[in-house]
Order: sequence, then structure tokens, then C-alpha cells
Amino acid sequence: MRIAADYVRPAAGPSIGLAIVGADFRTDCAPRRQAEIDRCVAGDRVTLRPLKRLVEGVPAISVYSQRGRQIGYVSPTHADWARNMLPDIKAIFHKADSFGAIIRVATDGGSPTLPQPTRRGEVMRRPHEVHPEPVDEFCDIRFDRRRRG
Repeated sequence: MRIAADYVRPAAGPSIGLAIVGADFRTDCAPRRQAEIDRCVAGDRVTLRPLKRLVEGVPAISVYSQRGRQIGYVSPTHADWARNMLPDIKAIFHKADSFGAIIRVATDGGSPTLPQPTRRGEVMRRPHEVHPEPVDEFCDIRFDRRRRG
């Protein structure tokens, strides 16, 4: 397949979240990773680095905090994607989770952003997901009030 020389890059999309695993592995490193995750604050810069070894059978991408300490690996389900996008990825720490952490990444060369906070019970929607008003199909019905005999 040939790509035209005048190919225009797609418009910048929103930041996406990636799961970072490894803080709950049964290894000697896990407590140190969890402690580093606990030190991270939302918005801290994180660095992604490729590894030569496999983690769960997939070439791994390790994730480091802005202090240079490893917090885990990109989840194996997204490792291939992240490995292909590695030169273009910029990432920030989002939040700690039960399996490790979540980071936000931008692949368009821009800076990743954190999602807007939501009120309790409110569902977060993407900006382009504005649902139209439902159509009232019965508003034009006229009832004949005369009695038929």
C-alpha cells in the first residue's frame, strides 16, 4: 500500500487513558512501584520506554514517573499499539487504581489532558456526544371529541 506524499495528518483527538499494570505483580519490585504510584499527582509527566524482554508474552513498554522510577508496564492488550506510537506519545499520570495506575496519552504531538471532573452520579460524555432532543411523534395527534353514535 502506498501513502500519498501530501497525506494530511488527522485532526487532533482527545487524550486517551492507558492502564499501567505491574504494581500488583507478586515480585520484589511491586511494593516500590506502588509506593511511587502513591507519590504521583494527577498531571505529572511520565515516560514510556520499550523493553527487550516480554511481559505476559508481549514485548513490554515500561512506564517511569517524572522522578525516574518505574511505576509499571502498559497493559499487554495495548502494548503493541503503544510500541508503534512510541515516538509520538506524550503522557501524564492520571490516577492510581487497584491494578496499578492510569495514564493519559496524546499521540498527535500535543499535550495530553486530564478529563473534566464530573459530579457524583453524572455520566461523563465526550464533547461530540451531544444527544439530540427526542422526537415527540404524538404531538400532532388530534382527538375528535365528538361522540360517534
